Amino acid sequence: MSTLETLPVVGAGPLATAVTAALESRQVQTSATVVVSALDEIDGAEGAVVSLAHWRSLCFVGPRWEPGGRGCPRCLRVRATNPGYGPAPDIKRAKAFGTERGRGLPPWLPRVAAELAVDLAAGADVDPRVWVLDARTGVIDRQALLPDSTCPVCGDDPGHPLPVFNRPGVPFRKLGPAVLRTREIEGDVIGDYLRRGIGLFKEVVDDLDGPLAASSVEQPVRWGAREPAIGRAETYRAARTIAVLEGLERYASLYRGGSPTPVRSSYAELGAAAVDPATLGLHPAESYRTPGSRFAEYSPNTVVDWLPGFSFARNGPVLVPERSVHWGPRDDGEPIFAFETSNGCALGASVEEAALHGLRELAERDSFLLTWYRRLVLPEVEVPDGPFLRKAELTTGCRFRAYLSTMEYQMPSFVLVAECPVGEGPAVVAGSGAHPDPEQALSGGLAELVGAVQYVTYHYAERRERVLGMLTDPDLVTGMTDHAALNCLPEARDRFAFLLDRETDPLPLNEIPSTIRADSPDVRADFATAVANVLACGLDVIVVDQTMPELSRRGLHCVKVVVPGLLPMTFGHHNRRTVGLPRLTGSLPYPGSTNPIQLPHPFP
Repeated sequence: MSTLETLPVVGAGPLATAVTAALESRQVQTSATVVVSALDEIDGAEGAVVSLAHWRSLCFVGPRWEPGGRGCPRCLRVRATNPGYGPAPDIKRAKAFGTERGRGLPPWLPRVAAELAVDLAAGADVDPRVWVLDARTGVIDRQALLPDSTCPVCGDDPGHPLPVFNRPGVPFRKLGPAVLRTREIEGDVIGDYLRRGIGLFKEVVDDLDGPLAASSVEQPVRWGAREPAIGRAETYRAARTIAVLEGLERYASLYRGGSPTPVRSSYAELGAAAVDPATLGLHPAESYRTPGSRFAEYSPNTVVDWLPGFSFARNGPVLVPERSVHWGPRDDGEPIFAFETSNGCALGASVEEAALHGLRELAERDSFLLTWYRRLVLPEVEVPDGPFLRKAELTTGCRFRAYLSTMEYQMPSFVLVAECPVGEGPAVVAGSGAHPDPEQALSGGLAELVGAVQYVTYHYAERRERVLGMLTDPDLVTGMTDHAALNCLPEARDRFAFLLDRETDPLPLNEIPSTIRADSPDVRADFATAVANVLACGLDVIVVDQTMPELSRRGLHCVKVVVPGLLPMTFGHHNRRTVGLPRLTGSLPYPGSTNPIQLPHPFP
């Protein structure tokens, strides 16, 4: 029996013809089918296969996959998906290889691709690597295919039901007394995720205009949009690393890969075993009744999916609505109670490290929103002079001011404001920062604020006419960028008067209490302190593990931290979650208006 009888070549066109010719000339013994297709035509696979896929100027040879293995051809399709590099997942129409934008098929490529495919087919073992051939540049690169843990063909089994804390024998030593990280991320780890052909992120973009190095990556999400992740640091090498790590956090918080099988039930049925969704903050009634709203009013009898988390108040498990943990899209028609974001999601080298940073982010957003809605009278804090501040002032022309917004749970927090030069541009841009170390809370918040000022200023002229109407009709604020675009208008400057028009002597930064555990080199001590401070206020800290196999293979962990009662950050004025949160009218460390003022927040 001939090789071709035992090994059919599935597909047509010049690539399939070249594979057939290579098999006939070499007469090798093979055990896998070579499947030739356009990238967007890949679906499932039966038996051992070698994928030979193409899209525009790129050709992908591999992986060699067998049932039971990880990293199948469908995973290749997911990883190669990215506008500009590959098709969006919902594209059904195949693009003919070599015809996009008039490009011809270079004569070398079918022969090379065919020989590589036959080599893989002749192998005896699964090979998760993929040859990426670029017809435009002539570059041939071999890359490891990162298996997709959500793949319906070869996806992983459900992960751990609860996050694992205090693993014995594992060191958690901080990199420095006030550094809440326990390891440096090596360059080769980032290389696993950042690759032009089939990387989770395809390219990095560097911003050369700011006082800090800034880099960004974009993750193609599976409903056709792109999710940006930005890193800022002293060097571009560090900024790129931070951008990739933030992208991984977004990836894990979007998709329920590696999570346990959810519990399908209603809160009325679960009772004390679950978190009451009403305590997480719901939308005003009119928001649910807005024409076209994708949200359904909450009812304890509504059946939804729930995931397990660890409650520190209960010292045990509790169920959390799945949509409060993973904010990516779903097509199953399940009711959505509330708009959700990545707020409280964080990455770390351990569950404790990640949870500490997730809690830090919750504090930052909660203190900012409480300050805005309640018009809190915050003490101003001196912004120490230094190279970064001078660079920020030079590049933006702004005056930067800070206000102490630490709430009752004692996480040092600041509301930050940039007063922009008077003229044909924005007037005020706001931001925030939170960290157990006040100095890092301030510096980190300022770095983010400078980036926001540059972004808002760049787009100010083109957006001004559109957002003017939002001054009198806040319901027109529907997207993330609308918030800062509206509130940066000179006509909106009075909205910040409760902060900016109180000229007092600023507090020295070194007088702000720190909650860093300088007495312990273990990051778990800092996490325990942060949790204890929240519990002392009658609140709970719930940690849900979001770690996907794509992360755990490199020792990374991702979690979602949920603190019922804190104000969640949302975007779009209709999407504000201010119902069922007693702290909007209850006692806080700072005086302010008794009734919340419902103006769209200015968080950028």
